[in-house]
Amino acid sequence: MAKDYLKLNRTLTIRLVCKTLNLARSSYYAAKKAKKRKDRLDNQVYQQIEKVWKTFPGWGYRKLASRLKVNGKRILRILRKYQAISPKRKKPGKPRGGGKYLNLLKKIARDLIACPEKQKRGNWILKNGTSKGKKSKHVWLIEPVRPYQLWAGDWKELKVPLLGVTIYIFFIIDCYTRKAMGWKVSLVKDGKAALAASRMAIARAEKDPLFDPKSLIMHTDQGSAYKDEEYGKYWKKLGVHPSMADRGKPYQNPYIEAFFSILVRFWLKQHELLTIAEIKQSLKKFFKLYNNEWLHGEIGFITPNQRLEQYRSYLKN
Repeated sequence: MAKDYLKLNRTLTIRLVCKTLNLARSSYYAAKKAKKRKDRLDNQVYQQIEKVWKTFPGWGYRKLASRLKVNGKRILRILRKYQAISPKRKKPGKPRGGGKYLNLLKKIARDLIACPEKQKRGNWILKNGTSKGKKSKHVWLIEPVRPYQLWAGDWKELKVPLLGVTIYIFFIIDCYTRKAMGWKVSLVKDGKAALAASRMAIARAEKDPLFDPKSLIMHTDQGSAYKDEEYGKYWKKLGVHPSMADRGKPYQNPYIEAFFSILVRFWLKQHELLTIAEIKQSLKKFFKLYNNEWLHGEIGFITPNQRLEQYRSYLKN
């Protein structure tokens, strides 16, 4: 307490503060000396902790206490004192260009519900539906009113029996036309695969004069591949608005889920694909057939490419 008084008012003398607190000056100096000794000993223990972390960076206070033969509570106190956390347990900050993004679709739906007059602007269509699954629940969904307004992305796991491996298929579709825009087959579920599918989608879209990246929302789930730093930087550089569904709620990304249902039921289960080369060739064929020949019930039993041409005709008229 005497030390706190002296910090608050440096004009006070030690003699006056100790007299006011009815404290012997010898006790003040003894406490000050004890604190210096305690700080010195704590620093020695912390240096030992840092040495252990160089070999075992994931060790927490229990293993450190056992290794250094120091009380666990003291280890915790020292770690808090130096604001140090085991490298394994350190919470990373939001990576530049990556990380978790807002659920823009949910935000737009809430705005349309709260302000019905916004629905008259015709930027989005608000749908009232029910999620499918073990526990069905009421949901609000939004639909785009033009191409290149909303894209959806996700990945699908596929086992290759002959090789005994699992591969991941990344896809991106346009939610208005239901057109498949980009895809990538990868042995690893990482940001590079998601980025490759994105680049293919953008390369195709840039050939169309209707495409404006600054008017596009790219919606995915919260998979680690979509939180990758390079993946986030790519969309940010283009001016695209990234969006992420809430964790564990696939019904917030219904367009890509419906697309994968088509892919699995009507293609992957109908073909015996034994190698990665066969899978890539088969998907390339599906990509073309789907966009040009698949009659999609949700868009009036026309193909995705016909839906796009239908919109062009609407603009001309």
